[in-house]
Amino acid sequence: MKKVSTKGFTLVELLVVIGILGVLMGALFPAISSALLSANLSTMSMQGRKLIQGIVQANIERQGRLGAVWPREQDDSGNAQDSDDPSKITSSTTDYFKKLFDIDHYSQPEWDPVIDGDLLSALSGCGVNGMTGTTLTKDNIAWVMAKNIVDESQDFLPVLVTRNVDYSTLNPSMTQFNGTDTTPVTLGKTYDQPFSDKGFVLVRKSGAAESFKKRYSRLNLIFKNQGFDNQTREKRVEFMDL
Repeated sequence: MKKVSTKGFTLVELLVVIGILGVLMGALFPAISSALLSANLSTMSMQGRKLIQGIVQANIERQGRLGAVWPREQDDSGNAQDSDDPSKITSSTTDYFKKLFDIDHYSQPEWDPVIDGDLLSALSGCGVNGMTGTTLTKDNIAWVMAKNIVDESQDFLPVLVTRNVDYSTLNPSMTQFNGTDTTPVTLGKTYDQPFSDKGFVLVRKSGAAESFKKRYSRLNLIFKNQGFDNQTREKRVEFMDL
């Protein structure tokens, strides 16, 4: 009768196999992580493009009734010149979008959003939870919005940026910006979502949506190496808090 071998793996062989698997996993995980980040950045770029297109379309179609819907400064008295005009709501990004989407009347018969309510989903994504019920809070918004944008503003200026950016460094309110500043933008300082310190998405006034990974998060690249003098602007472009 033929004897059946019952010999198994030795401890050394098992450790070798585990070591090989560890090396393979270590090589694959960064590639998988980078691919997932790229996919999520691309998804948020599409979301941001939809959102800014909705805002621009509202600018075009609703001027007769509401005026421009870019967020603007309030008047000298601190009051909005027209309480029904979302372009005067500048206290926060959240308030701006609440007004733009008419959240106070969401799902009610008189609901009349400035931006099509179908775009509500574009406010969130990639780890930022969407609105539930009829309540919209800053926890549901993945973006911060620039104010004091006007038709004459440069098309390359950022208007929307994902909230994981320290957006104070993006404010083009600095004078004599020479377009060569390589200062990196801080990421993930206040909000981990949607991309922590790995990358971010911005949408320009022109409607172009672009994604940047951390190593490319420098002012000269974000502003496309273009310089400008903002000193004479009475109303400078700034980002609103959430």
